[in-house]
Amino acid sequence: MYSPEEAAALEKRNYRSIREMIRLSYTVGFNLMRPRRWDGALRIWTVVLSLSSLLSLYGHWQMFRHYLEDMPRIVETVSTALQVLTSVFKMWYFLFAHRRIYELLRQARCHELLQRCELFATIADLPVAQVLRRRVAAIMQRYWGSTRRQLLIYLYSVIALTSNYFFNSFARNLYRYVTQPPGSFEIVLPLPALYPGWEDKGLAFPYYHIQMYIESCALYICGMCAVSFDGVFIVVCLHGVGLMESLSEMIAGATSPLVPPERRVEYLRGCIYQYQRVASFAEEINDCFRHLTLSQFLLSLFGWGLALFQMSVGLGTSSGITMIRMTMYLTASGYQIVVYCYNGQRFATASEQIAGAFYGCEWYAECREFRQLIRMMLMRTNRCFRLDVSWFLAMSLPTLMSMVRTSGQYFLLLQNVSEK
Repeated sequence: MYSPEEAAALEKRNYRSIREMIRLSYTVGFNLMRPRRWDGALRIWTVVLSLSSLLSLYGHWQMFRHYLEDMPRIVETVSTALQVLTSVFKMWYFLFAHRRIYELLRQARCHELLQRCELFATIADLPVAQVLRRRVAAIMQRYWGSTRRQLLIYLYSVIALTSNYFFNSFARNLYRYVTQPPGSFEIVLPLPALYPGWEDKGLAFPYYHIQMYIESCALYICGMCAVSFDGVFIVVCLHGVGLMESLSEMIAGATSPLVPPERRVEYLRGCIYQYQRVASFAEEINDCFRHLTLSQFLLSLFGWGLALFQMSVGLGTSSGITMIRMTMYLTASGYQIVVYCYNGQRFATASEQIAGAFYGCEWYAECREFRQLIRMMLMRTNRCFRLDVSWFLAMSLPTLMSMVRTSGQYFLLLQNVSEK
């Protein structure tokens, strides 16, 4: 479909659309671009970050034990600990499935499936070729624009939340250090954690600095690993949706007056070959993300209820910081699952349109071979593509609504327990 010059310009333009995600991925130890010799050093940094973050779970556990009767503190400690665990799982999956994720992203960035499509070579001498090229290019450009918008909204939400956690703790410690005698105040860490042996050390070196390093690593991967991993999902999922809509556009032109009747069977075969590639790409996306997203969905299921409970506590105690922080958390965490469910719904809807495109073309006026191919494809497209959450759920809007209702029930349960 593209000349070498057009393909190079397209890849460069698509890179600009996702450059923030790719640069952030370097900071958590992953190279999503062309493999380099120093990728091994990046993997070492991934291991260091993940192990440092796992050490923070000790502080969370001690916090949980120490404030066992303080429900608001327990809720925040549990929710952040679960977020750290989920982020570590994503990092280790990234580590072992790096090549697979890189290939998916490369295919999307280069529009490889469109470049391999035989249909454009088949109809290169027909007037319909230029019309189809323009329509397909417009569809793909629209979805890459949507990809960039989603990535930027997600990135800004996560940066706001992580900055609130880090700078709030840093500013409070600095203020207390300036205004209060040493050893007379309790230090505040970026994430709620407690290290009993170092409680009386205050801001002394190296005790405070070690705690800040461990908790900052945990906070950083909670935010940036989410943007990197979920960002790849946004890119490849919306690219898959664009491929399906492009395929539907190709199929709709099979009986166009611009295609001579004697060449329509050949045209339809080109569409069928492209369908096979799109089906393989859709299956690869599903296999790559289906199991790991289960931990994210379970975390959000509990996390939304916990965040709502924290907001109610902050509202009751007039704690503006708690209200702001939990609002940011709901925005970032809620958007994270909305990204999966909303894009998963678009993925399934675009898949259903392929069958409609095969049936909608004027096949009844064509030759026997053309009608036979249409019947075969109607049987094959009867099973639509979809994105799953392990073996239990589909990424769809009904799943999102079920999660919202269940999170509300957890919120009411926590309120009842707190009041007792």
